[in-house]
Amino acid sequence: MVNTMQKASLSTRLGIPMIYGIDAVHGHNNVYKATIFPHNIGLGVTRDPNLVKRIGEATALEVRATGIPYVFAPCIAVCRDPRWGRCYESYSEDHKIVQMMTEIITGLQGGLPVHSKKGVPFVA
Repeated sequence: MVNTMQKASLSTRLGIPMIYGIDAVHGHNNVYKATIFPHNIGLGVTRDPNLVKRIGEATALEVRATGIPYVFAPCIAVCRDPRWGRCYESYSEDHKIVQMMTEIITGLQGGLPVHSKKGVPFVA
């Protein structure tokens, strides 16, 4: 579907590419039988950055397999007020735990490209 829409967008007179992404905060939940993971608030309790990195890798694999190049994830927020409607997308109210869980970004994007400088942001 995404590839078809992208081809149609590029074939117009202006040839402007389409940006298409999905909300994959806890897995690729838009696809039947995709893996759904616990929300970030549950993963924060594990205090296991390696686990969230592997979850990021699995999510990226499933999302890319459906032709979608962009996800609206992760939510790296420090929720300190439970009245905010998306607190479940925060790993913790402790900024140190949230910082540890940023390993999911590496999982989603993959490793640094060979010729990239460390510390420079990139999109895989």
